[in-house]
Amino acid sequence: MGYGQKTETVFPVYIIFLMLLLVPVAFYWRYDLFFLWDDWTELDFIAHNNFTTYLVMPNGEIFFPFFHLIFYALLKFVGEYHGFFVLINCLGTGVAAFLMYLFLRNHLSPNLALVLSLLYAGSAVHPAIAWNAFYLCYILCLIFFMAALLLADSYIKSPSYKGLWGIGLCAWLSIHSHNYTLLALLVLPLYVLFMGGAKAMRKALSLAGVIGLILLSFAGEYLTFAGMKSTTFFNQSVLSTVPDYTFFTFWFCGAFLSPVYFLFGGHFQVPLLTVIIGTLLLGFCILVIWVMGTPLERRLGLWALLLNALPFLMVSLGRYTFAYEYAFTARYIFFTLVGGMLLAGITWTILARRVPAGNFSRLLAFGIIAVMISGQIFTMPFWQIGYLHMSRKALNCYQAEEGLINDGLLLVNPQHPLGASQVSAIRQFLKNEVWLKVKSEKNWRANK
Repeated sequence: MGYGQKTETVFPVYIIFLMLLLVPVAFYWRYDLFFLWDDWTELDFIAHNNFTTYLVMPNGEIFFPFFHLIFYALLKFVGEYHGFFVLINCLGTGVAAFLMYLFLRNHLSPNLALVLSLLYAGSAVHPAIAWNAFYLCYILCLIFFMAALLLADSYIKSPSYKGLWGIGLCAWLSIHSHNYTLLALLVLPLYVLFMGGAKAMRKALSLAGVIGLILLSFAGEYLTFAGMKSTTFFNQSVLSTVPDYTFFTFWFCGAFLSPVYFLFGGHFQVPLLTVIIGTLLLGFCILVIWVMGTPLERRLGLWALLLNALPFLMVSLGRYTFAYEYAFTARYIFFTLVGGMLLAGITWTILARRVPAGNFSRLLAFGIIAVMISGQIFTMPFWQIGYLHMSRKALNCYQAEEGLINDGLLLVNPQHPLGASQVSAIRQFLKNEVWLKVKSEKNWRANK
């Protein structure tokens, strides 16, 4: 299918939107969960700082004032009711899946775009995102980036200053929701260059200028409020040493192997097997696209690789000193699955042209889809069991504050353990400084 070709959708767009919105809610929303892991770091910041201070505080090396604004407002609204955050995260995941569908259908058949988007919306990795209130930052970041990408599509067809600044606004909101997409912004002008057709270079340079201004502005904000020291939060030597082979191993696993592996499973139990399967699947996709694809498909495949490679460079610089399994962390897969889905879709489109139509091709297609769905269903409990345990432990310790003295690492990031006095301040904020009293923790099943 050619870029920008008009196609008939299998369902009306509003039906597809509702489907993708409701799939994460149906699969993953729970009202009886409680704050866990990174949630507690943010709660501690909020409880011990006034609003304006909290707004521009970094968390580790991340500076995201727009997310802080949204998170603070939501927390003031519902306080302890964590189930509300889970619902918001599930709905946000559905919105991201819908935006991905709108993008994919510009390059793939509408049926294939819908199948891939549904697989994304129901991916077994989502509890690791949706069940953490704090991870709304990743969801907002992806939503605004996908919006910028869709506006870039429109800009290619109808260039205008209004379109440029619309892309710029979405890009600004994305990096101020989370910094993961800082380098991903560079693929926006590359996308225009690869797919822009006539006058592509001129369009790409105009967009690159806007993106450059946004990045320069962000750099000034970061140095002013977070400071250069924040960049070394997880890796103290990141600015003073040259990365070794472990950096490239971490980067390659996270940017390329992880997304294609997680198309067929939502959790990894055997790291070596994950690397082997990911390598085989990635190699197969690249081989098919390069050997059998059209020039347009090759450019789009290269762009999909860059979409995952560039942002994960920054992640790898801060975390390559961790075990390489950390590269398969769910919150990164939330982003890299977009590139993985696009690679899979291009490969599928090429093979569909080559395999003769008939019962065999239909059975093969349904078989592959069945394997992908089965992999998600089979691995779904692995994330859920661990997070349910942490959630229940967190609620029990929250209600018995002294429990955090010994069990703090079960509730929070190891870099930010909490003591009983800190939890008391959090309790006071959540109970006394909220606008809506939704529910008492005594009624939550998580404590039973």
